[in-house]
Amino acid sequence: MTTKTDTIANTTRASVRALCLAGSMLALTATMTGPGNAQSRIELQRAPSGHLLLPVTLEGGDPLTFILDTGASNTAIAQPVAEAIGFVSQWESYDLVQSLNARFDAERHDIAQLGIPGAPPVGLNSVVIPVPADHPLPVAGLLGADAILSDRYEIDVDDLALILDSAAAEHPDGQVERRGLLIGEARLRRRSAPVHVIIDTGSSHTLINRQLRRHLYDPGIQFNFDIHVSGIEDADGEEARPVMLRQLQIGGLCVERSAALQSDLDVFDALGWADEPAMVIGMDTLRHARIRIDRTTGTFEISGTTEDTQCHGRRVQTPGL
Repeated sequence: MTTKTDTIANTTRASVRALCLAGSMLALTATMTGPGNAQSRIELQRAPSGHLLLPVTLEGGDPLTFILDTGASNTAIAQPVAEAIGFVSQWESYDLVQSLNARFDAERHDIAQLGIPGAPPVGLNSVVIPVPADHPLPVAGLLGADAILSDRYEIDVDDLALILDSAAAEHPDGQVERRGLLIGEARLRRRSAPVHVIIDTGSSHTLINRQLRRHLYDPGIQFNFDIHVSGIEDADGEEARPVMLRQLQIGGLCVERSAALQSDLDVFDALGWADEPAMVIGMDTLRHARIRIDRTTGTFEISGTTEDTQCHGRRVQTPGL
């Protein structure tokens, strides 16, 4: 089963679309660093929503804008983009796909050559996002874990860089599970026990479930309006209530105050966390983070990149790694 493939909320669609339609937003460049060109540094761009954007080529074509999405095990492309490289919808090859708020069937399409700057092209079986041909496309797709072949790589959100063949993770803060997702534990003020976490650069918002909100509820810091969070299947979206998180820590990333949305999204159930406090850590919380993924050990390291977000020796890690 393919895991979550998109998390763009309605409130950010317009700003992402405006950026992605700007034309020459991204340059297809990469900087080789280190001895023997051991590392490849890919410059990223930041959307107004906070998403990290990079240029991707499909079957040798012109660069298209993709979101770098650690919450996607499989790369996904919008149906009009897939059709431009030869996809024909026949519902012969499809899978059950997990988005934020639903599970739904989506077709698959083999891509012989997917290219990102500084890395050789890869072949993969992409998920086709069911988008009508006349629907505005915020981005062409989502770059998932299957598109990155490096055993070690680093995402520096502050420095806007994806570094392939990076240095090894020094701290086993969380687990790179079998589908390539980043699973860990966090701690929060008022919550002595750890909280389940998935690190999701494809989500502009940090999201918590009802079980976690029950432990954190404080009438003095709650907002009195609701918004909606939508996934890629173009559903109406799920109701979400804004909350404020205090003293959030995962690994070596410490955030004193962070806004979040509470919603009983289907993704929590899919991860087995429906009855336990859990959260999706999105780009609003990760804006001053550096993440090192080490597939050789099956672990990842996450650290703050500013004085205010560094934990100064204290780390919250998943036990047993």
